[in-house]
Amino acid sequence: MSLLPRRNVILQDFDGNVIAGFWQYGSVSWTTFSLWLNSLIQTEQHWAVFDFDENSPNRHGGQRSLDSEIVPPGDYILLREDGSPLPVTLTEERARIRQPTHSDTPARREHYRNRTRERDGKCLITGQRFATWSPLRAAHIFPRAHVHEWVRKQFHHLITDTAPASDVGGDSKIDSVQNVFMLRSDLHDMWDNYEFGVNPDDNYRITGFINGLDHVHGLTLHLDHIVDPTIRPLDELFRDHILQGVLKHMKGAGEPTWDYEDAGGFDLSRQEIWGSVEGKERLELEIFDRLFGHQVAEDLG
Repeated sequence: MSLLPRRNVILQDFDGNVIAGFWQYGSVSWTTFSLWLNSLIQTEQHWAVFDFDENSPNRHGGQRSLDSEIVPPGDYILLREDGSPLPVTLTEERARIRQPTHSDTPARREHYRNRTRERDGKCLITGQRFATWSPLRAAHIFPRAHVHEWVRKQFHHLITDTAPASDVGGDSKIDSVQNVFMLRSDLHDMWDNYEFGVNPDDNYRITGFINGLDHVHGLTLHLDHIVDPTIRPLDELFRDHILQGVLKHMKGAGEPTWDYEDAGGFDLSRQEIWGSVEGKERLELEIFDRLFGHQVAEDLG
């Protein structure tokens, strides 16, 4: 049985190259789509979106207004405002690689998980509570395997969490509960793969980028129980996560998804996989992430 189609909105250039696309669940407006496009395309010209018409000599129909109207599923073309071909390139920036969380290693017995459980007590996407913790996982918004980028972006200066350094990941503060929230376990891998995000500029609405997320798209993140701003997840981090989803699933034809099952888990004898450039990068991130807790403990003495 084949997988679902990933997109029902596709934007191309005059030469037929795919610029962007996503799955429209019925809530993404032209305004939002244009904001996403601004983070993806590079051109010195003013641009416009037209309906794609392969039977027309200039390959387009009517121009679309980039307003609050919902983007209808369909094919579109990016051109100059006068309808002529537009030279455009895509940003070279790509989505930040994330690793799945492994909760069965000593380095994972950390304060952020207990503090997130105490604060949330439920999946903040669905609002579900359970009789045990096994269906729930504490998810980082910004992955701590990229702590050096976190510091470079100055995110640690945004953390106002007053917990001891040992509870928040040392001086970086990347393990603060302001960078963590509770998710249902089956949603955690989708979160790590940027298949959906939380939009803090749209009432914390859940935005799915690909097909098959009808069960979560359009829900609102449950945050009303968090009255203390020093333990509330940060809007800036949710915006960063949304951008990663745009880069991974909207840009061009979309990035391929790393399949750990096909890769044999962490069977390093699979050199055709783990010897590749991406395989080596993922392995380095995995080792760094697993040793992070030990490194923090050593730094704090």
